Amino acid sequence: MYRAVLTVAAAAALVIGGVTPAVATPSSRLPGAPTSVQVSGAGDGAAVTWNAPRSGVTPTGYRVTVSPGTNQADRGVDRLPASARTDRFGWIRAGVTYSFTVRATTARGHGPEVRVRYTAPRTTTVAQSLYGLDASGAVVRFPTSGSGAARTVAASGAGYTADDVGDVFVPSSDGTKIRMYPARGGAPRVIATGLHLTADLRSDVAGNLYWVDSVSGAITKLGLKGTTTTVLPASGTKWTVGRDGTVTTYTPTSTGGSVVTATPGGAVQTREVATSYRNAIGYFTDVLSDGTGTLYVTYRAFGGSGYNGWWSLAPGSSTLEPVNTRLAYQYSATNNDSLVLGQSAEWCAAIAEQGPPNPCVADHTVTHLFSQDASGVQEDLPTSGVLARSNGLWLGAADTAGDLFVDAADGLWRIPAAGGAAQQVSTAQYSRLLVI
Repeated sequence: MYRAVLTVAAAAALVIGGVTPAVATPSSRLPGAPTSVQVSGAGDGAAVTWNAPRSGVTPTGYRVTVSPGTNQADRGVDRLPASARTDRFGWIRAGVTYSFTVRATTARGHGPEVRVRYTAPRTTTVAQSLYGLDASGAVVRFPTSGSGAARTVAASGAGYTADDVGDVFVPSSDGTKIRMYPARGGAPRVIATGLHLTADLRSDVAGNLYWVDSVSGAITKLGLKGTTTTVLPASGTKWTVGRDGTVTTYTPTSTGGSVVTATPGGAVQTREVATSYRNAIGYFTDVLSDGTGTLYVTYRAFGGSGYNGWWSLAPGSSTLEPVNTRLAYQYSATNNDSLVLGQSAEWCAAIAEQGPPNPCVADHTVTHLFSQDASGVQEDLPTSGVLARSNGLWLGAADTAGDLFVDAADGLWRIPAAGGAAQQVSTAQYSRLLVI
């Protein structure tokens, strides 16, 4: 599910599954069935290709679906322009049989659908990359394995984001254009102009792009058809985009916050959320989302401790549930289904660290890799080798496997999902870490 028309998956990809022919002759006022519909798979992706109908009226677009649509944007539905001849879907899981449909559309209605199926091999793994901004502001891509050559993608990448294919999107310095740097290399190209951008692009699994309009303050979306739409009229104090394209804003109140959620289909819900005991819980710092609709909200404790604690908010719920874990210096991130924390062996309150005559001294070594999934199940694994920064909110990035990537004082590190010794990826500093 990706922006624009992509080349069919690599030649080595396996074309699989049969075509279900149209069962009814379309009205002459509607387009006919797409022809030569095929699906091919490579890695954890699948590309659907087709040709235009041979009968009926000329289409004005195509509707492509995948089922099951778990973790896909807009529940697995893509609406593409008439020029489209291929659509790529990410997060295709090993051993699962997927059904893809393609149908031509017009303002009067749609023609018959054509269905193809694909089952990803059991050896399929999720292919992801780690991105970050180096000290010069360039976007650099790393393998998530922790080893392998890094590659500079864009020399000036402030506010960048990326999609699952590996295309990188960067707002122009004047905030009017978005430039795409193709995953397969080649010259960057401008994909949208006349915009009011802020230097903070976000993306979903489909490759839709989101930002806060610098004039109106609205959260704005650049969709697959190349058109911009307003998702929400305001961005709240903080905002986040889920993997499926759900956009959420968070505005703190004295005991929790006001949450506004817009689904990919356009349904908007407002919730006033609080803890079960409705007490004030601290100073709101940030909100993150996973790929299941769960939000994770962090508050800095009142007083001088400087500790940032996490709370989870289930889809549709109005109750913030505490993430019960140790007091620690920590790095934080979410992946598709969990909150992931790299936590230190010891901890001192900020006021105690600074306090004469005998300041508190704690071991900053990250010795715990903690995770909590959307159902509340926790895991705590031993690790070693990287030092946590002092009190504060330090956001990293996590991949699907649960590896945690952090920008420590001495460089970029990977804490393996299985625990054990952390790996230093680079001795340089990187900001705006992203795994996708």
